[in-house]
Amino acid sequence: MSTEAVQRAFDELAPDYDEDFTGSRIGRLQRAAFWRLLGAPFGEGDHVLDLGCGTGEDAVRLARLGCSVDGIDVSPGMIEAARARAEAEGLAESLSFRALPIERVADLAPERYEGVISNFGPVNCVEDLAPVARTLGERVRPGGVVALCVMSRFCLWETLFYPLTLQLHKAFRRFSGEYAESRVGGDESFRVYYPSVRLIVETFAPEFAFERAPGIGVFLPPSYLEPFAQRFPGLVETLAGVDRVVGGWPVFRSVADHRLVLLRRRAA
Repeated sequence: MSTEAVQRAFDELAPDYDEDFTGSRIGRLQRAAFWRLLGAPFGEGDHVLDLGCGTGEDAVRLARLGCSVDGIDVSPGMIEAARARAEAEGLAESLSFRALPIERVADLAPERYEGVISNFGPVNCVEDLAPVARTLGERVRPGGVVALCVMSRFCLWETLFYPLTLQLHKAFRRFSGEYAESRVGGDESFRVYYPSVRLIVETFAPEFAFERAPGIGVFLPPSYLEPFAQRFPGLVETLAGVDRVVGGWPVFRSVADHRLVLLRRRAA
């Protein structure tokens, strides 16, 4: 399936994405978990690549730390929103955005990066990560971090929630590890892939060494349950607190909505 379907779907989401996800209670808590688990691998003067940058929220955060960031996204609508955010924040000189599928990351100028981030599942829209891994192996400096936040193979919330709404096909859509047809917003359908952490690690070897893969969203619900979060904000904050304790534990991390796969570029 071409990237055109993904582009059209996320172009449709772009005008309301920040309101529906970035600024939502669950969205803020999930993003805070990403940055807490990532730690502080980037700083003043670092050059970072943001794969599937969306509306630029993470790129702007990095720019505030003194990084320069190249962000790519399959959706021109998302890129337009990201550029507008950079201008509004007065950070346009530190941020470069381009409408480009992750599969074509090699089309970027041959820059060298201190690290790479990809937040909340853009790489799940990529059927074959091997070419991407090869390109990053050439572009990331030794010691650099690649942080891929991917939708996991099994999500406890999803498996429990969808049977209650009689949507059994969604409850088990991730299990095969291959792909599922997905829709976001309107009628446009596209494929979402669910690679295991082991497959990602093997794909990025030998250039990258695996460090860890904690879970994001073990007890904190997925973003499509935002109405629940609005109704029970105190409970959701408590669940996020529980995640801070158990998100890295075996078994618990395996049932999270997302896994943050942290890889480090080996010495040349």
